[in-house]
Amino acid sequence: MSDRPIVGVTCGFMKKNDFVQGPYTHEDYVKSLISAGAVPIILPIAPDNVTENYEGLCDGFLFSGGSDVDPRFYGESPSPQIYAFDTERDASELLLMRRVIAAGKPVFGICRGLQVMNVAFGGTLIQDLPSEMKQALQHTQKVPRTKTSHSVRVLEDSRLFTLLNGRKTLYVNSLHHQAIKTLAAELRAVAFAPDGIIEAAEHVNNDRILGIQWHPESMAAGGDALMNHLFRCFVEKCARIKEKTV
Repeated sequence: MSDRPIVGVTCGFMKKNDFVQGPYTHEDYVKSLISAGAVPIILPIAPDNVTENYEGLCDGFLFSGGSDVDPRFYGESPSPQIYAFDTERDASELLLMRRVIAAGKPVFGICRGLQVMNVAFGGTLIQDLPSEMKQALQHTQKVPRTKTSHSVRVLEDSRLFTLLNGRKTLYVNSLHHQAIKTLAAELRAVAFAPDGIIEAAEHVNNDRILGIQWHPESMAAGGDALMNHLFRCFVEKCARIKEKTV
């Protein structure tokens, strides 16, 4: 049996044509987890009685980026500017998020994953930044996803500050048009873009739960040492869960 922890990675569904379709997630999640010492497995969208089994298969969970979150899950109707959403994926991931947190498994939410985390804990989302927020930065960058585009400020009294080796500011990439609006009571915002958008949140009393709005997996795949370190710290938490269950 491998000593590497198993990390479940959520995914969307992509249809190229009638002959090519199926589960999809960006390869950078897989690359970064493997580089950090994990065995990643992709978790397809599934009915509840299948999703409930994912919890026991994995030592930790990475909730990946992707489509918008259906606003019905935070009590709103769709804005005219909302992009396509996958209600089945949202329902599956919200169920999984709540189950794995209750089970004490490490959770790393990235981009949409942070948004799902916030909704799972009772928060709400900005459905479309350009139309709902005056003077918003460009959060859907025009440069390759391995490149950075804007700065973020990290709170010095946060766990993320420690994970980032004491960096108070850093440049990150940005590939989203939704963001946290009302932060869930159990989460604490710990990093911010210059326009005030929440760029990271951590659980107020559970150090195994972290959400990042930018895409550290692509920065890591592009050679960013600090983002690779962030993944190694997450995988180390997953490894400690694995040690307890062996």
